[in-house]
Amino acid sequence: MALHIFKDFHERLQLQNPKRSFRLHRIDRPGLIIPVGHHLSIATQYHCLIERVSCAAAMLNVNPRIELPRNFFLVILGSSEEIGATEVSREGDHLLAKFNMFLDAGFLHSIVGTASLEIEPL
Repeated sequence: MALHIFKDFHERLQLQNPKRSFRLHRIDRPGLIIPVGHHLSIATQYHCLIERVSCAAAMLNVNPRIELPRNFFLVILGSSEEIGATEVSREGDHLLAKFNMFLDAGFLHSIVGTASLEIEPL
């Protein structure tokens, strides 16, 4: 997998928003991808594994045979929030999605919890 794309993405985010923390947290939690259909209709939902998350993006593990639109909602199971996201890149079963708005620090902390492992940006 070309990790240089992901590293460059986080470097650009840090330059544009120097006061934000873009540290990735490994959470390995199940999630749902809800594609945005015609006239914002919801026809189907797809299961995924959210491997890593930051306040600006997430690395998802998704079946490579599923074709998704560029824009979708992401739901982290255990949370009722639908997070607007846009696909940045996709290689095999890994999909990098940026959030349309930064996640609130309190919401991110509730998702990650205190037992998370912090990892360096890609």
